[in-house]
Amino acid sequence: MLKRVISLSLCILMIATTALTFCSCKGEDSKEYPVTVANVTIEKEPMNIVVLSDCLADIISYMGYDVKMVGRSTETDQEFLSVVPIVGTASDPNVNAIVSSETDLIIADSSLSENSKKSLAATSIPVLTLEKANSFEELKALYTNLGTALGGAVSGKKQGIDSYDELIKTISDFKDAIPQEAVRSACYLYLNENGELCTLTKGTIEYELFSYNGAINVFNSQETPQVDLELLKISTPTFIFYDDQAVLDYLNNDINLSNMGALKNDKTYQVKKTDFYRQGTTYEELIYRMIEFMFITSEATQDEATPDDVTTTEALGEAESETSTDVIAVFSD
Repeated sequence: MLKRVISLSLCILMIATTALTFCSCKGEDSKEYPVTVANVTIEKEPMNIVVLSDCLADIISYMGYDVKMVGRSTETDQEFLSVVPIVGTASDPNVNAIVSSETDLIIADSSLSENSKKSLAATSIPVLTLEKANSFEELKALYTNLGTALGGAVSGKKQGIDSYDELIKTISDFKDAIPQEAVRSACYLYLNENGELCTLTKGTIEYELFSYNGAINVFNSQETPQVDLELLKISTPTFIFYDDQAVLDYLNNDINLSNMGALKNDKTYQVKKTDFYRQGTTYEELIYRMIEFMFITSEATQDEATPDDVTTTEALGEAESETSTDVIAVFSD
């Protein structure tokens, strides 16, 4: 009889414990979802996502949510996302391919055409539309929104904020690793649709990002994209970062610019303009690459280095060791 009483008591205790655990888990889940981001309500954590924006995919990768990606747009051509299947362009994705991917959330930007919006609406798959940030304040909000959508109102939001803080700290550490006495001047150049030479303008996020490379921007007061060619000639930047080969051709074919030291001394380095609008993993790689080129590679051969170069290399190595293994792999090749 006693054994039966004990057994019954244990059963009751197990049932009560299980019920309590279930209620506790349910309570935790309810803290995360549903969430509403950009007027789109997401009922539960998305496990399979399709991303139709190279900028947003870059951020998602930096936050560690790229493991959820089952589809990407053609424009999302970052090498570290190459294993993700392509499901069409950002404007006109293949709806059938998206449905076949069994995605439970589509993330896009304003590139998505109206016809595609209608076709996707018919599938009942939620479409979250967000835009690239135009300031670092907006960038933090973008990280927060994406984190909330992909990981929940508590842990996901925290992941977004922490990832943004980590990004800013990392690129700041890269800049701080440069010896104060190692002064360099630089500029960024690209051609607009009219074939005019342009640069980054003050007040934009790309202008602010460029400042993290540690060099003096010879166009530090630029408020319009078009470059004053005479000013470019007079300022004689030590380094020139450029968008594509057409920029170098433009400079070399101009009799007044072709003798600039940066061109004659091969102090030019290609940075695609699109990299300034990929606001996650690419940002980190971009700053590292520019600093490495100006303060390490260009000042030392494989067999010798100046004292400044050694110091910078060691400091950058320390800063780099705190970043993701993906970034380390990129610059150790």
